Amino acid sequence: MAQAVAMTIVIAAAMLVMGSCDRKPVMAHSAFIHLPNGGWQRTMPLSFRPAYDDSAARYDVTLTVRHDNSYRYSNLSLVVDVIAADSTVSRKRVNMALADGYGNWTGGGFGTLYQVTEPVALGVSPVDARSVVVWQAMNGCDTLRGLADVGIITKPL
Repeated sequence: MAQAVAMTIVIAAAMLVMGSCDRKPVMAHSAFIHLPNGGWQRTMPLSFRPAYDDSAARYDVTLTVRHDNSYRYSNLSLVVDVIAADSTVSRKRVNMALADGYGNWTGGGFGTLYQVTEPVALGVSPVDARSVVVWQAMNGCDTLRGLADVGIITKPL
């Protein structure tokens, strides 16, 4: 009987130790840059360094924009550079629809801010997307007003 109790204790201890070796959950991370009240100038790139919990995991990187009612356009044209660890640049032109054909804002949110997201890099490793640089590329607009924040969300698959 004592031998059975001792064996149970050893098994329970082993299970406890093995359970503590589990990997920590990989979390989503976000980083935002608040834009100046005077507007976002075409010559002012926004640079982000995505945060990753696991170097072996794959991630989706999503661009997120927050705007208010003072934004004058129904869309937002951006150029996004995803830069790999070996300095390879993957350039993508992103056209985000912020309003529908009737002029209603399409983004979610509360209060006076609306938020719209757009994937820019899907299924990438941390080596594939070491940094993300975002440029405003609205034709005929050197200073873009009505945007509050631009950011990225890095989510594990």
